[in-house]
Amino acid sequence: MHILLADDHAMVRDGLVPFLERVGPDVTVIEAASLDEALTRGVGCSDLALAILDLYMPGMDRLAGLDRFKAAFPSVPVLILSGSTKPDDAFAAIEAGAAGYIPKTMRGETIIGVLRLVLSGEKYVPPFLFEHRDMVRGTAEQAEPSLPPGSPIALLTPRERDILNQIVDGAPNKVIARALDLQEVTVKAHLRNMFRKLGVANRTEAARIALMAGISGNKASSGRPV
Repeated sequence: MHILLADDHAMVRDGLVPFLERVGPDVTVIEAASLDEALTRGVGCSDLALAILDLYMPGMDRLAGLDRFKAAFPSVPVLILSGSTKPDDAFAAIEAGAAGYIPKTMRGETIIGVLRLVLSGEKYVPPFLFEHRDMVRGTAEQAEPSLPPGSPIALLTPRERDILNQIVDGAPNKVIARALDLQEVTVKAHLRNMFRKLGVANRTEAARIALMAGISGNKASSGRPV
């Protein structure tokens, strides 16, 4: 399986490649520094599974480049990568057909989860879009993005939500226990309850539901009750 990473900054590519390679055991990353190079390299790849395109690299012309890429590879999901966290940029990218929008400030562990989500056929909406929506609605006091109607995450306790955030970050039980000042056996008990409420069988499925709800991890607090 090949993932195409196109960004005109070599340092950005160097920083992302190790995380992209962890998405799966058979992942090979193809690098490009412009849209034209991405198109050329994509043509030579028979099993291109995902493309990540920088919004402002040469040839993109903002989202006109996304249209060009999708016309050439209609079955390949595309994630837009950008240093911008402007809601207008993210909204425009998703409305133009991108499978998701990744800010360059996103943690590497979270990016792994996002890529797995998109490879499973889902879309990823960054949490700051939910926050922007809440501000527009006059509910900026909400600390977390609104959940979709009927979301099973609403059934979780505050502590289970803390643990879910840690799972999205890829933390194992020992790390979660240290971060939340819990015993590891307590973490395991919370996980069993969480999986039951979410209707999932494992951590990967739980993280997938969290990402679909706009939860990006790194929001845990050790001051909540067990």
